Amino acid sequence: MHCSVMGFSYDLRDLLLCSVRPFSCGNQRRLSCSREHGMVDVQYICELCFLRAYRDENGYIIYSLAKIRKNYIRSGWFFMNLLACIPGTGISHALSRGLDTQDLDAELGNSAVTAFFIFEVFKLLRLARFGKLVNQSSIITRLWENINVETALALKFMFLIALIAHWIACLWGLIAFIEAKSFGDGLTTTVNWIGNWYNASYVEGGLDPIGWENYLERYWLCLFWAIQSITSIGYGNIVPVTTAEFAYANFLMLACGVFWAYIIGALVDAVASMGSLSKEYFSKMDEANQMLKDFTATKLPTSVTGSVIEDVKVSKRVRRFITEQRDRATTKTMESQSSETLADKYPTLCILSQELQKVCVLHLVHSLIETVPYLSSKYLSPDEQAEIALKSYQLEFAAGETFREHSEHGRGILIFRHGFGFTTRNVTSTEYHCRKGLTDHPVDVDEVLVDDDFHSDKQLVYHFAGFTKVFFIPRSAIMNALRKNERAWKECARWRYFLAAFVLCSLEARKMTSNRV
Repeated sequence: MHCSVMGFSYDLRDLLLCSVRPFSCGNQRRLSCSREHGMVDVQYICELCFLRAYRDENGYIIYSLAKIRKNYIRSGWFFMNLLACIPGTGISHALSRGLDTQDLDAELGNSAVTAFFIFEVFKLLRLARFGKLVNQSSIITRLWENINVETALALKFMFLIALIAHWIACLWGLIAFIEAKSFGDGLTTTVNWIGNWYNASYVEGGLDPIGWENYLERYWLCLFWAIQSITSIGYGNIVPVTTAEFAYANFLMLACGVFWAYIIGALVDAVASMGSLSKEYFSKMDEANQMLKDFTATKLPTSVTGSVIEDVKVSKRVRRFITEQRDRATTKTMESQSSETLADKYPTLCILSQELQKVCVLHLVHSLIETVPYLSSKYLSPDEQAEIALKSYQLEFAAGETFREHSEHGRGILIFRHGFGFTTRNVTSTEYHCRKGLTDHPVDVDEVLVDDDFHSDKQLVYHFAGFTKVFFIPRSAIMNALRKNERAWKECARWRYFLAAFVLCSLEARKMTSNRV
């Protein structure tokens, strides 16, 4: 039952009880509680705690009923829950049967009747396990797994503020009840904070906390005081009167000061992390501006830069490149370099098991690798495709850049993710061939198969017209896979190799013919 639907429902019920139990103590509508209270108590101690699996100190899930029961009894929570499950609800229901709300105040002197409230206070001791419940709850675990961390942290602290304020409000109302031994007219005839507020500030037709039936209005008044205490705004016209109320208020002010400082600091960190991408962008832009200021030459000829864009300043291209990096970022941070592997881009891959790493890599780029016929799943196994993916790179190019081969990884296949450009048959050629509609498609999967020095002056050269992101599969990784997989080479790759070689030879022959003419 550790991760079952039943365990999930118990977690949800316990989280709800963390709010309902304090409310039932501090803002009662009647002495006789509903049968659901008793049913929940019996279900809790008999089913949840004696049958639910737990994790031991080594992280193993224990399903043995004997060990579960022994662990539960030794933990100390068994006796706490047993005490809280004494049927005070049944006692109060039996003794207050037939009484209306006017008789309740007179009967509260009877210790048997007030036993309900005593045992309800014992039930509040279960709140001490709230932190453990949150850490082990399958509900909370699912939230952390399915919501981004920044949003989850913000929700966590907002929920924590609301829950603590709720608990404080319920205890504040309970103190007034203990002082007056009533939620009826006795509140106005005895010394307590509710009576003091009512006599000084009550307006006809406004909020009325007096009366058993006005439990919700009384709760709003208590909650208002609790929020004022937590946020250090001040009490205003809601002030403690008796010794017990002053003692509680003094302790609360000390505790709330620490709690509010913790919450503010945590929320600031959470909100700051939400804007981490913008902060990194501003930092990179400042660094770029400093570099641009240190340029010894503001403009260089095209023969030196090799750029195809002459009318755009380098400073503008640099700033635009960084801005495009931010706008096209798929993670919470900008790329630290324009050439990185999947493991560099997604550091989580490095800490996963080999099998899980393979699965994640395929989820990331399987559809891209499938666009290369001889690397598709028709010929390569998932393990072979994952090996190629881990050897591939994410490249970024600024407007005006030219690419023929990578300085470290050589030639390879470019699969465009964003942007477009032109191709020529050599660096100096002016016969541009526009390449549009290439998103998630490779430009040429044939020519990469020929040797680097095979009519190298006729091999493709890429010119990028704007900010471009590509998935780069190095030729070395491709040829290594084809050497291991003879079927992929014989049935597909070698025919494409012959076609690419024929095209390059034809271009060379055409050049020789034109030179003769």
